[in-house]
Amino acid sequence: MQLPTRVGYPVIAVGDLHGRVEWLDKLVARLRERPEWPDAKLVFLGDLVDRWPDVKELVSRVLALLAEKPGSTCVTGNHDLALVRAAGLGGPPAADWVRRYATNYDHKPTFVSYLGRTPDFLPAGRWEQELADLKSAMPADHRAFLANLPWVAEAEGHVFLHNGLSPELECPASVQVECLRRKLWDRAVVNPRFGTDTAKLFNPEYPVWLGADKRLSENPLRLPGKVQVTGHIKVDAPDANAVRVRIDTSGGVREPLTACVLAGPTAPPAFVFSAG
Repeated sequence: MQLPTRVGYPVIAVGDLHGRVEWLDKLVARLRERPEWPDAKLVFLGDLVDRWPDVKELVSRVLALLAEKPGSTCVTGNHDLALVRAAGLGGPPAADWVRRYATNYDHKPTFVSYLGRTPDFLPAGRWEQELADLKSAMPADHRAFLANLPWVAEAEGHVFLHNGLSPELECPASVQVECLRRKLWDRAVVNPRFGTDTAKLFNPEYPVWLGADKRLSENPLRLPGKVQVTGHIKVDAPDANAVRVRIDTSGGVREPLTACVLAGPTAPPAFVFSAG
């Protein structure tokens, strides 16, 4: 599936899912009652996997919704990226992500969902084999879908990504968006500002826009003419200002799951919840 990266209004953005298919079903039931639903395009903001053992069903449900509403899309989150790179869903496994996915991510529910069990780490080499087994157990359409998720989606007045644009890069916001379009994260191109945390901690495998710099969720670099709509950091309630809208009220650990309804490029966001 080649997902679009430009969407037309009305747009409904959906926050981080983390396998919570029952919450998505409740949210979609409420969204179907909205007048925008028949013409709306969906944008899922990433983090479909980990934290809850219904990941396989959740990915299938997202694929079904994307098929139901042509022109809809989904951007990648850091959990999705970690799984893709560690298990080699789109190419050879990346050594840094093999280690990072084992130590930094709540990956066990994803294994339970696809393999029916949690992974082992010993003896040496066992974790790498578990990742290979996980890849083999995943349906081909799930592997292809997750491996090819775009990093950004755009509408006339909004840009949708998992985390946010960075003020610690020499390149302006417009160039950062172009790098997101091309899935380009290269120090020679993005050029971190000297002395910043991004320069000191630069990871060539992990773009800040997808989650490596959590500060960008709350305080992203302004993108003239467009509002950033993001997830990644769990917030108590939808958080909107002139620069960005944050809607990850769930984090996969509590309801409600939130959707942001955007009727047009300058329309104020309206929020719909899975519960409450």
